[in-house]
Amino acid sequence: MKYFFSLFTFLVCSIMVFGQNENYSNFTEKKIESGSTFKKYKNGKLDSIIITMAAVNYGNTLIVSKSNNEIRITNAADKNSVIKIELKNKKQVRTLFYKEEPVVIVENIDFDIENLPKSTVISTLISDNMVFSNTYFSNDKMFGDDFPDKTFKLFHGLTVRPDLDNLDAIFENIGDFFSEEDALLKIFYGSYAEKFAPQVLAFLKTDASGKIKDGIFMDFKNKKINEKNNYNIYKNGKIIKSEAVNLNDFQKVFINYREKSYDN
Repeated sequence: MKYFFSLFTFLVCSIMVFGQNENYSNFTEKKIESGSTFKKYKNGKLDSIIITMAAVNYGNTLIVSKSNNEIRITNAADKNSVIKIELKNKKQVRTLFYKEEPVVIVENIDFDIENLPKSTVISTLISDNMVFSNTYFSNDKMFGDDFPDKTFKLFHGLTVRPDLDNLDAIFENIGDFFSEEDALLKIFYGSYAEKFAPQVLAFLKTDASGKIKDGIFMDFKNKKINEKNNYNIYKNGKIIKSEAVNLNDFQKVFINYREKSYDN
């Protein structure tokens, strides 16, 4: 594949981001499908990550940096958006800022169906045998006609282990992700990315008291994929349907539920 971003372009982008005094001999390059990942280590710790992307009709650069309090991910072709990953009570909080305003916030939580966060949207997912839950806030109307498609896909498609509770480990995990041969495909190429998406266990909306108002929830007690677990569908605070299915069949139930929800 022909690459639009040469090492020279990478250096120019790096100078713009990190300043004139960078020592580029410390960067190592890992070629991946549709691009390259450049890493720099300082005193044995990962210090900088730059990913150059190339495709038939566009070239692009992602810059990942870390401070004491946050990890920032920027897209050189999108000056309005910034992704930040921070920690709150040792839980990851991922925020997409647009023109310095928070537009999408995903916060890891400990899921307790008897003590849920109030007036929010909650999802529970499973990936690589790891179950994790998030609250989700979105005000994507703020984008207007200037929807940052690639940054939005990056925000949702970047895989970070949800159990990591310090920024150094998260930063290393991001570096590992972008060293995978198909990392960019997992983010930007829809049909390919779908193969690696987490499976859903719950999608719930809570009321002002933290009670389930609407949604769907699988009680994932039997951990084997082919074993059946009970699920409930809620509407206006009441269970309107219950059934037992295996995990794969529940994904079809969930998709059908969401399609009907959109129709309503």
